[in-house]
Amino acid sequence: MEKKKTIEFNFIIFMALLLALLVIVFVVARKTGNKNIIYENNNVQEENADKKEKEEGSQETKLYANNLVIIDEGKLTSNWQIVEKSYGSILFYIQGPKEENDDGTFNEIKINIYMQKSEMTNEELKSQMLNNSIYSKIQYDKIQEINSLQWMEFSAENKGVKAKILTLMKDGYMYAAEIVGEETKYDEYYNEAMKVVMTIQIAKNISLKDASDVIYKFDNISNIKEGGTLYLLTSLNLPKEMEQNEENTNLPEEYKEYKWTGIKYSVFENEMKKYMTTDVLKTKFSEFIEFKDSLFVKETSGNQIEYMIEEIKPIKVKGYETTFEVTKTRMDTYEKILERITLKLENEKVIVSAFGDTL
Repeated sequence: MEKKKTIEFNFIIFMALLLALLVIVFVVARKTGNKNIIYENNNVQEENADKKEKEEGSQETKLYANNLVIIDEGKLTSNWQIVEKSYGSILFYIQGPKEENDDGTFNEIKINIYMQKSEMTNEELKSQMLNNSIYSKIQYDKIQEINSLQWMEFSAENKGVKAKILTLMKDGYMYAAEIVGEETKYDEYYNEAMKVVMTIQIAKNISLKDASDVIYKFDNISNIKEGGTLYLLTSLNLPKEMEQNEENTNLPEEYKEYKWTGIKYSVFENEMKKYMTTDVLKTKFSEFIEFKDSLFVKETSGNQIEYMIEEIKPIKVKGYETTFEVTKTRMDTYEKILERITLKLENEKVIVSAFGDTL
């Protein structure tokens, strides 16, 4: 009898141990499963965050310019649209979402971009903003740096309308960007609006001296070319570094009139691009082409006409480009000629970006 009890006791202990082991396995498995689920969820969240970040980062940069003010239109969502209408010192505005009320009024938000000639200092502008505002409440918040410029930031309110205003003085102009709207719309779309405002840039003025230097040089090169393309090449005094062989002289049939020069095209191009964009080079100097790294020229000749530039004056500014009106006198007939030429500020260098009929 004693032996039977021992067997039964051992069996009970075995079953208890087995049950405990199963419970432990179940708990561990469940915890591991939960960890895997959490890990997978975290991975999905991280992937979604990365995807969103990439999508936001891949937004196209699309610069819109009106006079000296430039913004990145690529940051606008479908809720916003640039309206090229000026009112007083408002250069243009960016219309955000709007809803018409029963009484004909609107709940809306917009971004107004201002520019006005002024001799105020930043401190005087700050004082004017605080003491002569159209808003019933306005306060100075902080300095906001946007594209290396220090903008003064203000918050304002007026009868259910809220606004954020960034403003500064630069080169004799007052600039301002105003996010303004009915309170509900303002709160809902403020972040979208601020993303656009944070791309604002102020173009640099092209001085009359810099403009004159480039216009004189461009005019001189153009006039020399009218006298003959080979004459222009001689005047540029470019080194001949290419060796002539069948590969680089076997031009396509449509270019049979072009002659090999022995000059690297890149050397010619770099010299010309000191004064003009690639587009102007291709348009105004189409007699010069590249083939197998070599410069080929279509030989032309004509009468080089001498002109005297009498006056250069700016007539239009848009972004990094300024259009000038050039008054010239043709020296053989003393005829007065008016021309328009557009200069562009690119990499701290002033170059011709458009001329004559291309304007």
